Amino acid sequence: MNSIESGIEDGAVARALREIGTAPDTYGPTLNTGPSPGAVETIGRAMANALRGIRPGAMAIWNTSDEAVLAHVVGRELEVPVVRAEEIEGVVLLNPGVTPGTEVALIATTWDRPERVTTLLNLIATKQARAVAVAAVLRTPALDAITLLPTVCLATFADGRA
Repeated sequence: MNSIESGIEDGAVARALREIGTAPDTYGPTLNTGPSPGAVETIGRAMANALRGIRPGAMAIWNTSDEAVLAHVVGRELEVPVVRAEEIEGVVLLNPGVTPGTEVALIATTWDRPERVTTLLNLIATKQARAVAVAAVLRTPALDAITLLPTVCLATFADGRA
C-alpha cells in the first residue's frame, strides 16, 4: 500500500517533537505530553491532516494517558470518536465499542511491536469494522512492515529528537 510521510519536512512538527520527546509507557513509547500542550497540538494537527484524505470514522489507540492526549487532538480535528484498546488479564477490549462497518484508523506515537498492530487489526475485524490506515508519529520497522493498509508517518527519527 502507500505510505504518507506527512510532517517529515515540517519544521513545526520536528520542533514539537524535540520539545517534548518520548517516554516509555505500558504499550510502548509515547509522546511526553506533559511539558507542552502546544507541541502536542502541533503534532496532533499534523497527524489529522495526514489522515484527512483517508476519512476514518473512528480512531483506535492503546489506552495510555499520553496516547489519549494525542488521540484527543486528532479526533477533535477529524471530528471522529476515539476507541481505546486495553489488555486486562490477557483479554483485549475496546471501549467504547465500534459499530459494524465503521472505518477505523489505528494511531500511536510508535508501533514498536508488530503484535500490537496485529492485535488491534484482528479486534477491529471481529467487531465487523474495517481498519483503513495505521498511523504513527515516529517511523518503526513494525510500521514499515504494514503492506495491506495505508500508513502515515510524521517523522523518521527514532527517539523523537532530530
